[in-house]
Amino acid sequence: MTAMNKSTELIDTARNIVAITLRASGREDLAKMVLQGAGDDLPELSATVAALTDLYGQHARLKQALQFYADESCWDDELPGGALTMHDRGDVARNALLGRDIFRHRD
Repeated sequence: MTAMNKSTELIDTARNIVAITLRASGREDLAKMVLQGAGDDLPELSATVAALTDLYGQHARLKQALQFYADESCWDDELPGGALTMHDRGDVARNALLGRDIFRHRD
């Protein structure tokens, strides 16, 4: 696992989740080890980091799409060519939901 290549927040969250799981399994020793920053080779930590990486990416795309639609200029009918939303027709939202860059063009 390349835990050190991920954000500190993501790794800390993964370590906390794994520690909770290990404690529930009666492995207090491993839980303490993980919380102290060791155990990067544990499959539980690798799997949790992978899942959180996917979730963080999805969250970021959805947030970008919401920010796009929340921008007042996106709805300005007086822009040359009309409002951006008239041309977008939901593409930004669809791209975010499909896991693609939100400004991906159809071509």
